[in-house]
This record gives sequence, C-alpha cells and structure tokens, in this order.
Amino acid sequence: SLGQGVSAACGMALGAKIGEKPVNVYTILGDGEVEEGECWEAFMFAAHYKLSNLCVMLDRNHLQIDGTTESAPLEEKLKAFNFNVLTINGHDYDQIEAAVKAFHAENDKPTCIILDTVKGTGVSFMTNSVDWHGKGPNDEEYAQAMDELRAAHESLEKELELING
Repeated sequence: SLGQGVSAACGMALGAKIGEKPVNVYTILGDGEVEEGECWEAFMFAAHYKLSNLCVMLDRNHLQIDGTTESAPLEEKLKAFNFNVLTINGHDYDQIEAAVKAFHAENDKPTCIILDTVKGTGVSFMTNSVDWHGKGPNDEEYAQAMDELRAAHESLEKELELING
C-alpha cells in the first residue's frame, strides 16, 4: 500500500540510530504517494527522532493514476516538518550526486531530496502522459520506445566522445 515504504524506512533508520550503527536508509516515494496520511505521520516520526540517517527521495512529476498532484508546495510542508529539503532536477546525475553528498553532511534532521522529473522522459508517446501510469506497452509500442531510447543513448555517447576527444 502507498506510504508503507517510508514508514518501514523510518523504523530501519531508528533501529540503526539506537543500535549506533553507521547505516543510512534511503526510500523512494512518488508525489502522488505523499498525498497519503501515513507518509506525513512517518515524516513527523522521522523529525521527532531526528533521523539524520534517513534520506527520502521524492519523485515529483506532478502526475498520479487519477490526474495531477500537489495542491500545496511540498518544500514548505517538509520544512515545517523539520526536514532538510533539497529540490533538484531529477534527470541531472550531477545534481543527484551533489544532493546525496548534502544528505551525508546533514547531522541534525532527516533529508528529503525532491527530484523534479517528467514522467516518461525519452519516449515520445509516454512523455508527461498520465495514461502510462500502471500500464505497460504492447509489442509495437515497446519496440518504438526502445528505438527512441537507443537513439538517445547513441547521441549521448557521440557527445561524450566529442567532449573527451
């Protein structure tokens, strides 16, 4: 069920903290998932116990199974719950790496990295389409998607070759 992952992650982080184990716990949530009350109860728990070893990675693509998400800004809500909040481009690996390093440097409170993404990026007919939430492509769609992703990969490889000489 939605919301149970972050609750379990909080328990693992608290257990590691109580046991004085050098363990970091990571959990991934979607922006539709955080509309569940259980998530906010887990966030309160994490802040109360100062779970600085907990990193919540929140994929914010503004889509969920029944439409769009987020009626209120997540950053302000999470800061009010005493989280270290970092908002980044979730498609940029350098920003992801920097955010994880910032999480490792935080010693007083849990961290939430909000990854702004576009659902279905890289596949023309899936990009930013709620229709692809929870359904897979048929054989023809799969072939088209793989062709588009391979072409994008090859383009990046050529770009890297030019940069690296």
